[in-house]
Parts: sequence; structure tokens; C-alpha cells
Amino acid sequence: MLDILLAHPAANLVGIVCVALGATWPLYKTRSSLLWAQVAVHGAFSLHFYLLEAFTGSIMNALGGVQAISAIPLGTRPGFKIIYLLSLPLIALGAYLTWQGWPSVFSSLALALFSLARYQSTILPLRLLMMLGIVCWTVHDVLVMSIPGLSADALSLTTSLWMIFVEHRKRLEVVR
Repeated sequence: MLDILLAHPAANLVGIVCVALGATWPLYKTRSSLLWAQVAVHGAFSLHFYLLEAFTGSIMNALGGVQAISAIPLGTRPGFKIIYLLSLPLIALGAYLTWQGWPSVFSSLALALFSLARYQSTILPLRLLMMLGIVCWTVHDVLVMSIPGLSADALSLTTSLWMIFVEHRKRLEVVR
């Protein structure tokens, strides 16, 4: 594992930031704050994957950041739904232009699931779909040997599960 880290020192230095951001974005409680946190995560991971020469992962993260910004007003401005939906074909185009086999399949599938998640107006379905996307990112990260990616995936999956549990408990308390 040390040889993997030493092979790409710049990518892994950026990866430290990625891990911190990846671990914390699920902790945000509102849809808009969660999406803003994802903008930062996507920016850092775009650079990390670029430095690893995992170009589809890089472009999917760049698209994900733009998409997260465009998803923020979805709940309050219905006109933005069209703008948001217009970003979806860019996933296929980005995968095609940067095709690297299975890593491209899983990074584009991850972004597609995150896209569906961001389209949700309520937080629980958003979180559940994002968890599926995290699983796809995990496969991508194994394929491109991104230790920071795997670390961030494990932490964001854990914090996502925790936040779903917390929200479920709140709902049960309201019902009582």
C-alpha cells in the first residue's frame, strides 16, 4: 500500500483533503448545505483523479460539482429542473470522451446515481440514492487504486448511515 501512496505523492496530498471533505459532507442536515459541501468534495476529487490519470473520475467529479450547484435551487425554483436535467447527457458524453474501461463505467454510474439523488426534494431519498452512488465510487476507487478515495468512501458511507439513522429516529419521535 505504501508503494501506491508513494507512486503519486501530489495526488495523495490532495487526497488528504478529499478524505476530510468526503467524511464530512453527509453530516450536513439541510439539502442545500449538503449540496454545497459536495461542490467542495467534487472539486478536490476532480483534481485528485486527474493527478492519478483517472480521467473519467476527474471529469465526473467536475460535472458533479457543476451539477450540485445547479441542483441547489431545485426545491424553490421549478424552472431550474430543466437546466438540471440538461446536465444528465453530459455524463454519457464525459464517459465516452475519457473512456478508460471499467473505471469509466463505475464513475459515470456513480454520478448518475448522485444525479438522481440531487433531483430529490427531500433529504432521506437523497441520502439513500447517494449511498448507492458511494458504492459505485468505491468500485471505481479500487480499480484506479485510490487509497484516499477508498478512505473517503468508507467514511462517507458510515456518516451517511449514521445520518439516515438520526433522521429515522427523529421521524419516529414525531409520530409518537
